Amino acid sequence: MGLASHTSQPLEAQMMMAPKFPNYELIGSKKVDFGADKDTIEVTAKEGRFNSIMLSVDDGELVMHDIKIEFGNGESFSPEVRAEFQEGSRSRQIDLPGEARIIKEITFKYRSKLKRGKATVEVYGKGPGTSGSNDFEDKPLQYKGFEHLGTRRVDFLADKDTIDVGAKDGRFTGALITCEDGEVEMWDIKFTFGNDETWSPEARAEFKEGSRSRNFDFPGDARVIKNVTFKYKSRIREGKATIRLYGKQGSGQPTPKEPKDRFPGWEHLGSRKVDFIADKDTLNCEGEGFFSSFRIEVEEGNLEMWDIEVTFANGDKHDVKTRLEFDENTRSRDIDLPGKSRRIQKIVFKYKSKIKGGEGRATINVYGKKA
Repeated sequence: MGLASHTSQPLEAQMMMAPKFPNYELIGSKKVDFGADKDTIEVTAKEGRFNSIMLSVDDGELVMHDIKIEFGNGESFSPEVRAEFQEGSRSRQIDLPGEARIIKEITFKYRSKLKRGKATVEVYGKGPGTSGSNDFEDKPLQYKGFEHLGTRRVDFLADKDTIDVGAKDGRFTGALITCEDGEVEMWDIKFTFGNDETWSPEARAEFKEGSRSRNFDFPGDARVIKNVTFKYKSRIREGKATIRLYGKQGSGQPTPKEPKDRFPGWEHLGSRKVDFIADKDTLNCEGEGFFSSFRIEVEEGNLEMWDIEVTFANGDKHDVKTRLEFDENTRSRDIDLPGKSRRIQKIVFKYKSKIKGGEGRATINVYGKKA
C-alpha cells in the first residue's frame, strides 16, 4: 500500500466517550444540520491562549474538511486534515503554529452521513501550562490479562523503531500492540526475548487511530520480553502517533473456564463473535429452561452496548433501558426479566468498540439465571 497524500486521506476519529479530555477545556460548540455545508464556531474562551485543539462530534456522523482557525491577531491557520467522525468520536490533536494563541473562531466545511436532526461539534483547547504532547501517554487503556510494557511516540513518516520493555522480570505468553493519535501501517515486527532469542510473527498490521493488533501468541513457554522492533509508515505527515506494547500474562494466570462452567447457578445461553465496529447483531439463545434474569460477558474486546431487546419464546419482547460498557473480559450486572420467569429466544443489541479498528473479533456470552 502506498503512502496516502495528506489532504486526500480521511483521518478516522478515535472512538471514545466525548467530551472530557485530560488537559483540554471546552472553548466552543455548534449544532450543525445534516447535509453538506460550511459553518463557523465562535470561540467563547477568547481570553485564553492555546497551543493545540481537538474537535469532537456527538449525535451524528460527519466528514469535516477545509478547517480554518482564525487567531485573535487576524492571522489564520489551515491544518491539512480531513477528519471522519463517528458519533461520540474525536479528532487527533491539532497543534497550532508558533507560540500559544488566542483563537477567535474556527470555520469548516462538512457533510453528514445522516439526513435529519442536528449534530453537535465541540472544540477543545489545550493551554501552554498543561503537560504537552504526552496527554494520553500516562493513561494506557487496560486489557484484562495483559500488562502495559512500554510506549513509543513515532513520527509520521516511514521508519524503523523499538519499544524497550521496562518490566524485564515478567514472563508473558503473548503480546498485542495498539496505536493512538495517528494511522500507521506496521510490518517486520520482531520480539527479542530475555535470552536474546527472537521471534517474528507473520503479520502486517494496519492501524486506524485508537486501534489494536490481533493477539500475538509466543511459541513455547512464557517468555521474558526484552524489546520489540518494527518498521512502519504513516498516512499523515504531522505530529506523532503513540504505539503501545502489552504483554499477555503467563505464569500464575489460571486457564479460563469454559463458559458453561464459569458462573454456578447460571446457564450459558449462547455466544456471538462480533467485529470491532459499530453495528447491530442478534444472539440466539439455546437454553430450554425458565429464567428470571440474565447477564452479558465480553471477551477479547472493549465494547459499548445499547438498545438491548429480549424476545421471549411466546413472542413477547422486553426493552432493557440501559447502556452497558465492557472492558476486556468483564461482565454486566444482573438484568432482571419482567414477570416470574421466562423462556428466552434471542437477544438483539447495538454495539460499538471503545477502540477503533483492530484485527480479530470480540466474543459476547449470555448467561441466564434459572428460576
